[in-house]
Amino acid sequence: MAGTSAIEVVCVKCKKSYEADSIEHIDLSEDRDMIRNLKAGKANRVKCPKCKKVMYLDRSIVINFEPQSLIVVFDTKAKSAAKKNDLRREYENIIAFNEILTELAEETEFKVISDLSVLKKLINEYAKVYM
Repeated sequence: MAGTSAIEVVCVKCKKSYEADSIEHIDLSEDRDMIRNLKAGKANRVKCPKCKKVMYLDRSIVINFEPQSLIVVFDTKAKSAAKKNDLRREYENIIAFNEILTELAEETEFKVISDLSVLKKLINEYAKVYM
């Protein structure tokens, strides 16, 4: 099951504040039902309970392409090298806390992607082999 967290969202139309689940992590080997939403760019889609306005949360999603040993952070805001480096440093800080994670990271490729078409290509290639 996809890793989620509850966040507060403010509707851009009616300004109502409400709680919604934000997807933070997806393991493609376990969350195959999420593939269609990822490819469509709709993985973090929310709907205002008051006015029914549909919005897309502007948040990063970590995607584990298991068993390919590939971890991708999909973030539409990570277009600059500086932002991509920030996300890489954050990843490195997380894995540095645990010896097992450090060893796994040595065998795992890490990418930051901001372009949905690039993510779609990776998912399509994954699906051809593992689905």
